[in-house]
Amino acid sequence: MRLFTPITSVLATLAAAALLFTGCGGRDHGSTSADGSANGSVSVTLVDGPTTAYKAINLNVQSVQIHQSGTSDDSGWITVASPNKTIDLLTLQGGVVEALASNHTIGVGTYQMLRLVLGSGNTLILADGTSVPLTVPSGMQSGIKIPLTFTVQAGTTADVWIDFDGAHSIHVVETGSASYILRPVVHGFMQVATGSVSGTLTGPAGLPLAGAEVMAQSIDAAGEVTLLRTAITSATGTYTLNLLPINQTFYVVSQPVVGTAVYSAQASGAIILSTSQATATANLSFTLALGVGGVGGTLSPIAATTQSDTVYLLQPLPTGLSGTANLMVASANTAVGTASETYAFLTIPVGSYQVQALRSTLNTDGTTTLTRSVHSATFAVTSGATTTQNLSF
Repeated sequence: MRLFTPITSVLATLAAAALLFTGCGGRDHGSTSADGSANGSVSVTLVDGPTTAYKAINLNVQSVQIHQSGTSDDSGWITVASPNKTIDLLTLQGGVVEALASNHTIGVGTYQMLRLVLGSGNTLILADGTSVPLTVPSGMQSGIKIPLTFTVQAGTTADVWIDFDGAHSIHVVETGSASYILRPVVHGFMQVATGSVSGTLTGPAGLPLAGAEVMAQSIDAAGEVTLLRTAITSATGTYTLNLLPINQTFYVVSQPVVGTAVYSAQASGAIILSTSQATATANLSFTLALGVGGVGGTLSPIAATTQSDTVYLLQPLPTGLSGTANLMVASANTAVGTASETYAFLTIPVGSYQVQALRSTLNTDGTTTLTRSVHSATFAVTSGATTTQNLSF
């Protein structure tokens, strides 16, 4: 995400899509164990989204566990890998991945959740090179839980991917001096249930836009936006958004800020991938914004210590034959102090917008609950001015 204040985004879980698919590959890792019971295997791969806000996000990953359906919470967890290593999430971009578990033999059956157990010594390297502690809330001492249902079949491998969106998982609490809290935005996917979209972003005269953020996002029946994946364009303006859902409508959106140049947002038409056509192309062309303004405000009630808030900036964008959709063009973390909680977007092309807040509450069992505020009224951003829009839950 483009960073106006330290940024986060909504937990965009795709567990519902994953329920429709089972992970299976052609590799045979022994269909029965010594006692005659059926076995398959599981592989777990970690990826991350891009950001320029931090130089490193270092997480100490102790173990990777999955939970078997139909068992109690305590007895159902099975360790499939013990990396016991510190991983910089920001190195996991542009096709670079971290294999956490590789073909780990496991009994056949249905599994409904993963979790990452973190150790101590997690750190954040700020844009100026300063290393600061990254606090893991006490509610996550049992592990970061990721909803995902998948089936392991005899003699096959379930390929599970974890998208740990580090850029949107860091929150700042300002109580005298700033402290940095991990509020994970993590999604689980079955590789067999995903596809990808690629394309090129160009500006005036067809010149490529390098270093621009590109988003894939969906809209539910109530008109609420969910961020699926993000990417940053290459030096030639190209991008690839992978791990995208099959048989679900989504859009590719970007509102590029490249150096001091600000461009008006654009969106693709509706895209639906399928198992027979799991790739698509979406090229977008941009014009310079006629002017730039801003918006900011407060949130109430202030987030508790177990909560974190994200604000979406929404704009109605043409989507070709599918008409117009109210899509997210940026998102920002809030800054939480002792007496107030604020947000700000400071580089917005002139136009009409709405804002909406999403609150993530960490439960005692390590899961999270999401709550959305109502959308603000539509407001105008004018050149050189900052408007105020306060939000409440």
